[in-house]
Amino acid sequence: MKKNILLIILSCFCYCIYGQIKTKITGFIPDFKDSVAIIEFQRFYPFDISDNHRVINEIKTNSGKFEFIFDLSEPNDVALNINNRKIFFPGSSGIDVNPGDSIHILIPDSRKLGILDLEISGRGSERINIQKEVDREKLALYKIDPPYWEQSIGYKFSATDKKLRAIDSVLHIYKNQIKKEDRDLIRADQYFSVLNNLLVACLDSKSDSLRNLFNEYMVKKNWMEPFFSGNSIYYGANYLAIRDYILLAEYKNPHDVGGGMFRKKNPVEYCKLILKYLSHDQKVREYLLAQAALIAIQYRQDSKESDEVYQIFSDNVVHDSPFYGEVTKAYQIVQSRLKKGMPFYTFSLRDTTGKMYHLADFRGKILLLDFWFNGCGGCRQMAPVIEKLEKEYLGKDIQFISVSIDSNEKLWRRGIGKYCSKSSLQLYTEGLEIQHPLIKYVNPGGYPFLVAIDKKGNLIGIPPDPRASPDSFKRFIDQYL
Repeated sequence: MKKNILLIILSCFCYCIYGQIKTKITGFIPDFKDSVAIIEFQRFYPFDISDNHRVINEIKTNSGKFEFIFDLSEPNDVALNINNRKIFFPGSSGIDVNPGDSIHILIPDSRKLGILDLEISGRGSERINIQKEVDREKLALYKIDPPYWEQSIGYKFSATDKKLRAIDSVLHIYKNQIKKEDRDLIRADQYFSVLNNLLVACLDSKSDSLRNLFNEYMVKKNWMEPFFSGNSIYYGANYLAIRDYILLAEYKNPHDVGGGMFRKKNPVEYCKLILKYLSHDQKVREYLLAQAALIAIQYRQDSKESDEVYQIFSDNVVHDSPFYGEVTKAYQIVQSRLKKGMPFYTFSLRDTTGKMYHLADFRGKILLLDFWFNGCGGCRQMAPVIEKLEKEYLGKDIQFISVSIDSNEKLWRRGIGKYCSKSSLQLYTEGLEIQHPLIKYVNPGGYPFLVAIDKKGNLIGIPPDPRASPDSFKRFIDQYL
């Protein structure tokens, strides 16, 4: 995809500050000095609005030691797993790593994972150790809370306020030890880790006091401010806080209009709310519009709604925005090859035994392709839903196919039955991830991603999400059987 002007400027700016610098994360786990552990390294690219912003590497420990060396030109979120267990928690993604960092992680006891049980040293460790101190203060407050489901909505707001003030207090103590931009990223990540549960609860709340609490705390105390600082909106899942805030600002009880599903079910109306509430901040406004447009194009593809959302996006996002080209490309792909009735890509993929399957092999059957990857939260939710549908369609002219985009075969095989239905035909894209021709062809904006193909090998389209409405999914499919 051709890079637009602003993205080039942004990239040059990052290179000027950091350059393309070798960055290192090493570690030692004494418990595995005489055995082997699998270390999974995940890196999340900022300035990317799709789910294609994650890169995964996997290695084995050698005498308890591991090492990852990579190039960075701007700060990245990094997460590490040991034998499928996260080591950086609490938190949303992991830790922020800057170009040139050389971070060493000692894990004294592999049975006690979590950032507070790690010993962090080396260049760049000061940021992580400050994060540890913030987490320590937060956890002390969490310990005195009653179980979350027993808390009133008023208590949730009050308890959240105490935790946010604790975050600010710790960061103030260490304000001269790290750069402001690093402090801004830590603050936004920590704020989101506290706010996320409250925001989800608010979207589902029927309480008459919700609007007053929202005004008293979120508005008057300016809880959203960290997500507008610097480049915070691009990191982790920080944008979700602003996304939920918009619905709370517009509706007394967002639950009455669908809660968290409002955005997906009403993409045009949601985009209009973005324009209404983010008129003061171009960066955040354009980022959320780009997110909304890509989701609408992905889930609705050839539809009136996706056309309208794209028009709103195009009219209100400057064409040299770093996201304009990505969204425009996704829309043009739909128009050029993903409209209903167009011949689908003639794929050739192998299964777990090495047998090759081709599109032509399924002529006379409806195909439901489920694109997924190991570690995808939404894919894990989708797997049992697909498995149930397979049982309902047993004996009918329909074939469910799971297509993994994992970077290596071990990840693919390990994820079968967990992140995709174990009953589906399992096909693999040979570790090419988003560079595989089939993935480039369908151009998913996120995962899981479902595609339906008719009995002649022509595209039907994107079915309704069966997690949200199994009946709508079945009505969509049944008309082609």
